[in-house]
Amino acid sequence: MFWLRTFFYVSPLAIAFAVVLLFREVSHLQLPGAGEALTTSIREPIGLLDPLTPISGPTREVRDLVFDPLLIRDDDLNLRPHIISSWDAQTVIVIRCFSEEAAGEAEAMILSEEYLDEDMTVLGLNREESVLTVALEGFAPDFERRLIGNFDPGLLGDYLLVRLRLKHSIQDSLATFLKSSVEKGQIKMLDFEGDQIANLFVKGDTDLFLRELELYYDSNLSLAPEIEVVGEQSFTSSKELAIQMRGDVKWHDGRAVTSQDLLFSYNELTRAGSPMPLQGTFRFLESLEAVDEFSIRGICQDTPAVMMESFEALPLLPAHLLSDQSDLERWTKFAESPIGSGPYRIEKRRDDGGIVLRAFEGYFGAKPEQEWNVYRRFDSLESKLLALRSGRVDCLVPDERFSDWTLRNPGRVRQIRCLPRIQYLVAWNLDVEPLDQNSVRMALAKSVDLDAVLAETATSYQEPVQSLFFPGVPYVSRALPLPLLDLKGAEKLLEEAGYRFDESQGARVNEAGVVLTLKLSVNQSAPEHIRLARALQNEWAAIGVVIEIEEISWEALLNQRLLSREFQGVLLSWEIPLKRDRYEVFHSRGVEEGGGNLFGLRNQIVDELLTNLREEHRPDMISVVAHRLQEEIVNLQPCFFIGQSGRIITIRDEAVEVVRPLTGREAIRSPVGIGKTGLERSRPWWVRSGKVMTPSAVVPEGGGE
Repeated sequence: MFWLRTFFYVSPLAIAFAVVLLFREVSHLQLPGAGEALTTSIREPIGLLDPLTPISGPTREVRDLVFDPLLIRDDDLNLRPHIISSWDAQTVIVIRCFSEEAAGEAEAMILSEEYLDEDMTVLGLNREESVLTVALEGFAPDFERRLIGNFDPGLLGDYLLVRLRLKHSIQDSLATFLKSSVEKGQIKMLDFEGDQIANLFVKGDTDLFLRELELYYDSNLSLAPEIEVVGEQSFTSSKELAIQMRGDVKWHDGRAVTSQDLLFSYNELTRAGSPMPLQGTFRFLESLEAVDEFSIRGICQDTPAVMMESFEALPLLPAHLLSDQSDLERWTKFAESPIGSGPYRIEKRRDDGGIVLRAFEGYFGAKPEQEWNVYRRFDSLESKLLALRSGRVDCLVPDERFSDWTLRNPGRVRQIRCLPRIQYLVAWNLDVEPLDQNSVRMALAKSVDLDAVLAETATSYQEPVQSLFFPGVPYVSRALPLPLLDLKGAEKLLEEAGYRFDESQGARVNEAGVVLTLKLSVNQSAPEHIRLARALQNEWAAIGVVIEIEEISWEALLNQRLLSREFQGVLLSWEIPLKRDRYEVFHSRGVEEGGGNLFGLRNQIVDELLTNLREEHRPDMISVVAHRLQEEIVNLQPCFFIGQSGRIITIRDEAVEVVRPLTGREAIRSPVGIGKTGLERSRPWWVRSGKVMTPSAVVPEGGGE
């Protein structure tokens, strides 16, 4: 009877234990908003939501719901205002007239449009004594010369323009010079461009003045002075970018988003040593300053047509929280639970690695209809199926067991393929042998069977690279013309390059008998990179090329290989950007230290195409240049494009719909889908449809079909 007594003693404990487990499971299923949360089942914890670090998967999805960009893309991928509400380009011309009366006469001629060409629109006109300031709409390379050419020469002052440029701030040193200068009386007018350039308009015995100026700065060479005698000129000009921000955007802590936030973000991310180096992206800007609480003015030294794409790529950071960058703990804490300005704010992080998001009540745009978004992990397949049956989970990141279950139970969930956002490539170093030979690089490209390399999982798919540009952009209608698989052609190219196949060694050798061996460096913490590297190793072995795979940490890969360009090949992945500008990646100027041209590609045709692509405004010509650029990159093979990857999102069938609110109009309802702009534009508007699967729709593990 021992077993009976044991049963009586143990049963209450077992029942209590079962009740605790049941209560725990039920408590997990009780979500905010009385069970109305749109819930996503995740496999891995939501990581750091760092706006400066490339991330993917659900963590990227959460970050995009929390942070809003300065500019957005519409459904046709055109750049549109968002937090930046408007931007205007203007050419500001400052004219020094002969006298105050001459300035008045010139002002009257401009107001009557006598001095204006047809393409000139005056945005502003100001006269102070003998100086006229004219702001013309837009950037044209010859606005200044044409406007001044229309003037009566007798109205203009006869000055010699001397431009002084220093490496550091100019005002203090120039003030010191003027205190002791004997010839300073010859300076009739003086103005500054930023804090490094001074324009001196001189009149009189200018030779004496120039000699005195040169002697002074010859004794101060540490300032790296540059003295340019421009010649007889009565005007200066600047290209200005006027940016206006919305005044009704708030951070999730209630603070207003202002020009100081934009300025802080720009300064922080364009400085040397920045965690997200954007200095090259903003190369066209000479300076950026806040005009008032919501206005920014930029002085441009170049005027590319794509300049606003740079602001699209600039993450907006809260200056009031992050201005003290010496506090590393503060930055880490911010990345764990960031304060953004997006449609959702972080309510809390869950103990299971998930996160709870709530619609931000202070969002400046239309508020999402879905109040709560929850990302959570389930302990087992059974608990996941229970949640699926009860309608408490809507989106899933499947594991192997769940994928097997869906195969046995079709129609319970459906998959959505997002646009490919990540490209995998091998970056070649064109400055080292034998990769300095185009024939060798082309042979490597022709010898890879992509069908044997690319793979698909339950959470992502891979396909050949389609373009250098984001899928669906209107100016690219032709796919990237990748080399076709041609083993015989690859072997012929290697033979012509001086590498014959040695049967005894089973590999390609040069004239000295040295085996053709390439070292392929790869991030040891990226399993997919390692898998791809090994697959390529097998493919290239088929033509006798030996690949040594070097698995090293990302820090070492970045600092000891990429930045120093001490590598033969590096397997990388990058996010396909929305912008059309590829200057930093492929232009020869980017080979210099800190530039983005890791390959060492130096090609005049590519450089010209990249410059044209930045400056071209005409849509038809943009398309022509983009297609030519793709062809040139394929012909030169600075990198081998392995493939591109996109997410696969699994949702409970008919559980989610898109409800996009419109200001002053009824919201647009549509099925969940991926348009030209991908997941980022539609995800904030996902809403639970409220449809729940019937109990018979879920078959427990081990059950029948």
